[in-house]
Amino acid sequence: MKFRFNRQEMAEALSAVCNVAAARTPKEILRCVRLEAHADALLLLATDLEVSLRCAVTQVEVDEPGEILVTAETLARIVRECTDDVLSAEVHDSMLHLRGTGSHFQIVTQDVAEFPPVATMEGEPDVRVDHGLLRRLIELTVFAAARESTRYAIHGVLWEVEGKKLTLAATDGRRLALGHGALLEDGAASPSQAIVPPKALSLFTRLPAEEGASVGVKITGNQLVLDVGKAVVGTALAEGQFPKYQDVVPSDCDRVVELGTADFLGALKKASLLTNEESKGVRFSFSPGSLTLSSRAPEQGEAEVVLPISYEGEQMDIGFNPVFLLELLRVAYTEVITFAFKESNRPGVIRVGDSFLYVVMPVNISSA
Repeated sequence: MKFRFNRQEMAEALSAVCNVAAARTPKEILRCVRLEAHADALLLLATDLEVSLRCAVTQVEVDEPGEILVTAETLARIVRECTDDVLSAEVHDSMLHLRGTGSHFQIVTQDVAEFPPVATMEGEPDVRVDHGLLRRLIELTVFAAARESTRYAIHGVLWEVEGKKLTLAATDGRRLALGHGALLEDGAASPSQAIVPPKALSLFTRLPAEEGASVGVKITGNQLVLDVGKAVVGTALAEGQFPKYQDVVPSDCDRVVELGTADFLGALKKASLLTNEESKGVRFSFSPGSLTLSSRAPEQGEAEVVLPISYEGEQMDIGFNPVFLLELLRVAYTEVITFAFKESNRPGVIRVGDSFLYVVMPVNISSA
């Protein structure tokens, strides 16, 4: 096995691989990346037995095809620290030799036959979706998925396909993120629902793609496969039943205000500086012409930030966990969001554009 590769492209591919290869695991084999040198590309394969990644490095020259298995993090560190535009690689006596200008590294290889299988796209995808749209939907929902297992399968993001519409939903029981978009082709023949673990979706959002690229989506048994062109992401699906999210979306919020996304984000970040474990809430005081954000942390102090807004309704106070709102505002893609609410003990609804809404439960602000 002998080849030369573009160091920068290889470094980017290994960065993605290291997000999959388990750094802490009793199974040494799962810390590895499998390298397959073909005539026109170098394939990198990694898996933690739940999420897998197959990506291609195309700026290569292969003199002798072959395959090897090496520790992913070790190879990534070497490639990252080198400064050469091109590095050469060759395998001799169970060692991978990497060479640059004035440098020579030898990495112990392992038995390729021991490496688990890695998902690939078998046949045609069930549906196709615009890469930019899918990335946006994932970024707007994945953060709201539960971190721990519960009686419902809410530690994943629900995918629903109906005709040409793709809907993603995530909840942890205290908030709901819900977005939808149009598929590039009819998805009637694909499974109607799947619950996808967050790790695979977060990995997808970090993969590069050309502008205007599409993503092939295929669900086979208990596995989802995403074909991103030069990369293929596979993941086992979460088991269980996702709650009926439609039941928690309020339909009677009659107080509506538009907020500049950047201004609101900045004001909320300031107001949340004086919150702690005992006092997690920020008080939202709506009054004609202004929104006052205030917080109080015992033995630390108080914060108050006033934001001018276009609001002519009645005075009302409502409290929210600022973390739940900050996570959304950091990924909101519109200059203006719509905040709707009804009473201080009822959930608020934030809309980002026409295709995304976020429902968040209020918190007790009696001491905020």
